Amino acid sequence: MIQRIQSLYLLASSGLLFSLFFRPLMRDLDGNAVMKFTQYWPFLIFVIVTFVLSFFCIFIYRRRISQMRLCIYNMLVLFAFQAWIAFMFFTRMEGTVFTISAVFPIVAGIFVFMAFRKISEDEALVQSMNSLRDMTKNRKKWKK
Repeated sequence: MIQRIQSLYLLASSGLLFSLFFRPLMRDLDGNAVMKFTQYWPFLIFVIVTFVLSFFCIFIYRRRISQMRLCIYNMLVLFAFQAWIAFMFFTRMEGTVFTISAVFPIVAGIFVFMAFRKISEDEALVQSMNSLRDMTKNRKKWKK
């Protein structure tokens, strides 16, 4: 399961989202943390939901269609999360700066998108192999 590239993308996404539990969102000009992701309830819920979705997607590798659907849901939630952070950036208090961890949701969304593409390529490969098997099975019926 981890040897697949999409699992590594999902693991990287999970790692970025897990790091948000410990990183601040904003600092003041002196370097003190003003707000962490875990201090604001909606952000905490976003972090928990997106982390669980990314981490859970790694383990359902046998059900590729479900894995692709969860990746789509996770991308939508991550982009909504990043939009909310962008809104907070434009309405922030004077004298505060955002940290680099403010862009982690969009980077995690890019990782989830890359995993989605690889999962869909795997699914297309499996479907093509199934159609070849069906074609050879039907050919044997006609020869009899």
